[in-house]
Amino acid sequence: MKHKKRKLILGALALLLLVFLYRFFTVYTVRSGECRPRPVDPSLRLLTRDEHGAPVSYPERIGFPPQRRPLVVMTYNIAGHDELINGDHIRLISDAIRRLHLDVVALQEVHRNTWQARFHDQFTELESRTGLRGVFAPSYEQWGGQYGIALLTRGQIVQWEAHPLPCIGEPRTLLETTIRIEGATINVFITHLTTWGRLNSKIRAEQLHCLAREVRTSRYPYILAGDFNTHPQSPEMETFRRENAAQLATQEIGPTFPRWKEQIDYIFADYGWTVRSARTWPIETSDHLPVTAELMWERSP
Repeated sequence: MKHKKRKLILGALALLLLVFLYRFFTVYTVRSGECRPRPVDPSLRLLTRDEHGAPVSYPERIGFPPQRRPLVVMTYNIAGHDELINGDHIRLISDAIRRLHLDVVALQEVHRNTWQARFHDQFTELESRTGLRGVFAPSYEQWGGQYGIALLTRGQIVQWEAHPLPCIGEPRTLLETTIRIEGATINVFITHLTTWGRLNSKIRAEQLHCLAREVRTSRYPYILAGDFNTHPQSPEMETFRRENAAQLATQEIGPTFPRWKEQIDYIFADYGWTVRSARTWPIETSDHLPVTAELMWERSP
């Protein structure tokens, strides 16, 4: 019995080593991406301070019509590689998205025609099953397949751009989109920051600083959502919060990654938004829980 148990342990360790070597030689890079936010035209945005002294910015040249109801935003790391084991994975993810009647959905770990997804195009299937419009930004391409992040929305996608983030290891991306929804124009930024906990805290801090610079280039009310792979009290997250690029809409919602019992998935919002509610959903299709926030734009020039 002991011999059999030892063989199982060694087999599991060998499999983990093979996975690491595969990613090391086919995915990881020594250094990729740069932080190059566009210059900010000061005439497009005003900068003021709220009653607590925090920076408040809002677009000067646009009108934001009164909302009849809150804008419902979700961020969800769907763990698309799970389709390799469960062929119903994307159908279950789509059912969860459709059930919650969302306006904007930020997705991470989306696969398009990779072997981990059984060579299925998860992005196209998500669009079809949810009835939402979308745009996909690859973080890397491999053997004819792509892996990255995506936006789904019931609004109209006006423009989008992918910004490679500074990274060591697996390449990471920031997806910038401009959306028209119910007469309003907004910017939605989506990202998935580097993992490996404290080992990558320095590069994650660089990525977070880049996010703060990028969202400040927006001329519209903006939202930043994604899997940041770090908890709210980490040094890099605390530094990011001190940059005051946006308010944390998903405050004190509890763990979003049950395996670590920590919040690592976030929705941030421009200071003109009022957060009506925020929560996680007990949907365990992925190893991450879906996170939503309801936002009302209440800042007037």
